[in-house]
Amino acid sequence: MTDQSNTSAWESLWQQLNRLEGAARTLRRLSQEEPLLQARPDYPRPPAPRRSYADELRETLERVRAGVADVRRLLPDALPPGTHPTGLLPDETPEALDRRLAGLAKLADTLLVEAFEPPPPLPKHAPPYVLESPRHDLAGSKAIFLSYGLEEAAASIRNGLLSRANTTAAPGAPA
Repeated sequence: MTDQSNTSAWESLWQQLNRLEGAARTLRRLSQEEPLLQARPDYPRPPAPRRSYADELRETLERVRAGVADVRRLLPDALPPGTHPTGLLPDETPEALDRRLAGLAKLADTLLVEAFEPPPPLPKHAPPYVLESPRHDLAGSKAIFLSYGLEEAAASIRNGLLSRANTTAAPGAPA
């Protein structure tokens, strides 16, 4: 990195990726504890934890949304558009990374709505553990997909940052 502002953008982006990965792990844990509030009211659950599950889930999804927005804001400063550092795959270019982050942001917005919808009604003769969803994917599946997508995007961005740092001359080094 030859510029101080570029270095600070790189460091800020790296720290934001750490926070985003932490939110992805929390989201995965929450989606595995309970299927994102889509359990039936008559299904037995353990006693309520110290904190409201819905509040923790909503806070985590908001952190994901804010984190993706921050990463998208910082990405052009750390990896300028049009650059393609040596050794990166075509889906790790800054433009491809931004498209991937845009898709993850859209999925987070959708999940923030779908995770709090009431479960679909069941026929009267259905046992309480049977669930037919009107959507193709349940919110819990989308949360798992989102968490893994966030981690993969963070790894790709880090690859780009490291590749650029390794191919850019250090300040004061001969060109």
